[in-house]
Amino acid sequence: MKIGIFGGLTLGAAWLFKLKTMSSKLKSSLSNPRIHKVDLKGIAFRTEIKLQNPTKNSMTITKPVVSISTNGNEITSSNPESKSYTIKPLSVTMIDTIELIIPWTSFTDILTKIPAIIAAYKAGKTKSILKELAIPLEMNYSLYADGLFFESTPQKLM
Repeated sequence: MKIGIFGGLTLGAAWLFKLKTMSSKLKSSLSNPRIHKVDLKGIAFRTEIKLQNPTKNSMTITKPVVSISTNGNEITSSNPESKSYTIKPLSVTMIDTIELIIPWTSFTDILTKIPAIIAAYKAGKTKSILKELAIPLEMNYSLYADGLFFESTPQKLM
C-alpha cells in the first residue's frame, strides 16, 4: 500500500516537473496578426498562434480563446472550441486561424472616424487604421495544457 502511494506521488511529481520544464521553455507568439475586414459591423482581426517546443516532452492543449483588450479592459474574445492539439517534442505547432470582430460600439468616441477607417482599409493601408483609432489594442490568449490553465501575456496587435 505504501509503495503504491509513493509510486503515485513520484509519477505525479515527475508529470508536474515535465509540465513546468515544458512551460518554461515553450515559446508562444501570435503569428501574422492582421486586420481581415472592415465593414459596418466593425473590424475583423485574424491571427494564428505559433508554439515552439524545444524540449523532448509532448503536451496536449485545447484551442486557445483569444481576447482583445484596450488599457486592460476586454472588448471582444473568440468562442471556446473543444478542439485539441498535440505539441510534439522538438517541433513547431501552428494553431488554426482565429477571428475576432470588434463591433463599432466598442469605439463610441470614434464613430466619426468610421468612414476614414473604411477608406483606409479599402486602400490597403491597414496600419493606418490603428493610427486612426488611436486606441492601444492588445491581444492575448488562454488555453488548457494537459489539464492546467495557461494565459499568455498581452501583445500589441500591430
